[in-house]
Amino acid sequence: MMILDTIFRNMAHYKEYVSMIDVNADFKSLNASAASAVKQIKMVITSGIFASIVAIDETTEPSEQKEALRTAVASLCQYKQVTAETIKRRISGVDTFKSEQEQLARDFKQSYFDGMDSLIALLEEENSAAWQATSHYKTLQLLQIKTTDEFDAIYPIDMSYLFFFRCIPWQKEALDERLGSMFSRAAGKESANALLKRALAKKTIAKALRRFDILEFPEVIRGLFRESKVMRYGTQEQERVLLLADALDTEADNLIKDVDLSLTVQDNPVDIITDTNLNNHWDKVYMPG
Repeated sequence: MMILDTIFRNMAHYKEYVSMIDVNADFKSLNASAASAVKQIKMVITSGIFASIVAIDETTEPSEQKEALRTAVASLCQYKQVTAETIKRRISGVDTFKSEQEQLARDFKQSYFDGMDSLIALLEEENSAAWQATSHYKTLQLLQIKTTDEFDAIYPIDMSYLFFFRCIPWQKEALDERLGSMFSRAAGKESANALLKRALAKKTIAKALRRFDILEFPEVIRGLFRESKVMRYGTQEQERVLLLADALDTEADNLIKDVDLSLTVQDNPVDIITDTNLNNHWDKVYMPG
């Protein structure tokens, strides 16, 4: 049985969710890409939730969750097909421009993000026991920035639920390294907590920049690396990505230092010695009261 048969009624139904698809494509030719796409999606929402959404009966009305899942599956499947179809065209003697291939891949990837963002938002809204039992959700409860809305307010990510959830390991890593102890010290101090959360968001994005392909980022971050030139060089783009990551790390470290100093002064108040504390009657600039 073809994987796509369980999600879409037929090929015509599948084509409603993706554009620019090979007219000769069928479920059999897409099966390998579909299997990889479904596996990747299950890693985010779990096999159980995936199966429960696929099983939703749409006899009376369409399901928003199922529609979002179809968009995500079809888009990611076609994204994975881009390279294979480009090779087939070249073998057949059909010229394919690299810029066209890259644009097609970006469009499919963006559509996948949109579908997954919608699906995760619906799962969050439903707040079912199955969703709360996922490893992502359980880990999230241990973190400081617990919602996409809050993260987006601190560091804009286009309200991308998928990107936020994929960054959970990096947020946890940043907390484990140093920031966790800082949050403990800042307990009950609102202004210090706000600065630490900003530092945490910057550290999280910096870690993601070093681990994700730039295509996997929300548009607001991807746009920072869009070239106006016709030619793009991978090494230059990577250098710019790493420069941004380093800059974010530096900004976060400065925020942490400021909070550390503030908390130290609050915990151990001392008189700050300045030159004016050293006035003596024999000093030429001494001004009697």
